[in-house]
Order: sequence, then C-alpha cells, then structure tokens
Amino acid sequence: MKRITILLCSLLLVFAACGPKDPIPQGEVTIGKGVFVINEGTFTYANSSLTFYDPVMDTVANNLFYRVNGSPVGDVGQSLCLLVGKLYIVVNNSNYIYKVDASTIVCDTNQPYMVTGFISPRYMLPLAPNKAYVSDLASTKLWIVNPQDMTLAGSVEMGKSTETMAQVGNEVYVTNWSRYYIAGMENNTVQVVDANNDVKVADIEVGMEPNGIVVDKDGMVWVLCEGDSYDFENEVPSTLWKINPTTKEAAMVVSFELKALNLAIDPTGSYLYCIYGGDWTNGGDVRRIDITHPTEFDDFVIPSEGRMFYKIAVNPNNGDLYLSDAKNYTTNGTVYRYTSDGVLMSSFDAGICPGNMTFN
Repeated sequence: MKRITILLCSLLLVFAACGPKDPIPQGEVTIGKGVFVINEGTFTYANSSLTFYDPVMDTVANNLFYRVNGSPVGDVGQSLCLLVGKLYIVVNNSNYIYKVDASTIVCDTNQPYMVTGFISPRYMLPLAPNKAYVSDLASTKLWIVNPQDMTLAGSVEMGKSTETMAQVGNEVYVTNWSRYYIAGMENNTVQVVDANNDVKVADIEVGMEPNGIVVDKDGMVWVLCEGDSYDFENEVPSTLWKINPTTKEAAMVVSFELKALNLAIDPTGSYLYCIYGGDWTNGGDVRRIDITHPTEFDDFVIPSEGRMFYKIAVNPNNGDLYLSDAKNYTTNGTVYRYTSDGVLMSSFDAGICPGNMTFN
C-alpha cells in the first residue's frame, strides 16, 4: 500500500517463520500456463496468500501456498519472480523470500527454500540462474542473492532505499521511491548499477517518488513518478520520464494533472499503461500512452466504475491486461482480464489485496 507502517511485529515472525510443513493433500493442484497473483493481505496479520488463474480453462485456485505446504505465506506478500522452473515469493514485512516449485507449489524443505537477512525486501530481479538483485524499502543496500542455494551473497551500497528495477544490457536501473525509513533521503532519483561488477555507476534525477519502471522496444527506460500526495499545501504532481541508457540522461515527457500510478508496458514495447485519476483510496481509470506520442493519452480507457484498480499486469504472450481490484484492502479482491483492445473477457476472485502478478 502507499505507506508502509514503521512497526516491525515480532509476533508475526513466530507465526510465519516456522516454515512449511509436510505437504497436505487437499485436492490436486494443476499449474499450467496462466498467471500467479500474490495477495498482499493485511499488514501485520500474516494473511498473504497465493492465487493461480488458468485463462484457457477459466479456472482459479486460491490459497495455494497454504493448501500445498500447510503454512501461511507470511506478512505482506510483496512480489513474485519466476526463474528456471521456480517461483520466488518476496514477503516484505516478514523479511524473507520463499522458493517453491512453479508447477507444484511444493516448498521442498530438504533443499534450500528460504533466504533471510533483509530489512524490508520488495522486488527480486533475476540476472542469471545463480544471481538476482533484491530491493529493500528500509535499507540502503541492494541485496545480491543466489537463487539456487538461497543464500545472501552480498550487496551494493546505494545510499538510498530501493524499489522497482529494470535491466538494460549489463546495467540495472533502480528506482528510489520511499524515504520513509531513510532520514534525509532524496526520493527523486533512479540509480544505475553495473551488474557485472555490482557497483553503482550513476544517479539520474527524475520526479518525486519514482515507482514504475519499464523498458521499451528501443531500449529506452520509462519511469513513472507518483509525486508527493501527502504534502497537501505543496502537492507535487505525477510525472513521466524517459531515460536514454547511453547518455544516462532523463527528459520529463509529461506532468500529469491527476495522480498516475502503476506503470506497465505491452509486449511490443510500444504502449505504456497506468492507473490515472485515482489514488490509493479512490480508484482511477486505466489509460494508455503511445511512446511515439508520450505527452498525451490515446483513446484507450478502461473505466474504474467504482472499482479500486490497484495493480496492472500485461501478459507478455498476447497482450491481455490483468487488473486487480483491491476493494477496501481488507476483504478478498477480484482480478479482471481484458483484451489489449479493452474488452472484458473474464474475472476471478483472489485473496485480500491482490497485488503483483507474474505469468507462467
């Protein structure tokens, strides 16, 4: 959610850190081609859950992690990552990452299945079978993880907290979104890391609170900055920036009149999507920008119509849009599936606050 409360609750670690038990046979779980959804749950309640939806069969399986492993995901399931047949679940407030088999969801406790040592992990970006970066909301370190043996292999000192990431060649672009935990931090930059040598090589100034980041078909990096919506006397608008990886320079493309959140890109790398006109308490519409005319939205729109659109994911195989409706953040949400033309095809129930999604 928009702000992460500073409380670190040791009680939830007692509840969740015991790890998965022997798998419980509660009906066959079949994972094919489809989308995984991590439902964030309610902060400090350790009620995050995992959902899988098969669009061909139009079937949904909820609470998968618990059904298969007999243990809860933990407190605030933040994001998901697929790598070499494994699904990695980043659990923010419980401060660990789980590894399960992507086809069975089994967490094999006979093998390394969990990595800890973070402060507040957010997103995992795989770079190789044995290397990934993990961002952290409450640390100035960008963590280096070995996904194979689930060890913390090192870190890159960034001087700021880190959030979403995107890779261009051998470099990783990292947003500096929140200064909530880091006193005096300027949260208006994107940092560049040389992934070969694990060193920060550049700081690029953009708008306030950069969160969304994607790479287009030409290799250009696009960054959506939320702006500061909590300074009501001096509110900073949302902005969209385009970064040239060759020059490491950013040009502001547009300053929005209303709040813009949750950047995504289509499979061709030609169209940007965002949730526009709402905030974290009022649902906005889904709008689209052609990268060749980035100063204005095109005619594409999916109206919120009272729904609380929270996250956007685009199927990289066919361009279908998946929009999560978080509702009131405390009850089970819904995910809607649209064609790339904005035609509703289906919807399915998910867990509490359906968030980050990844496609199998």
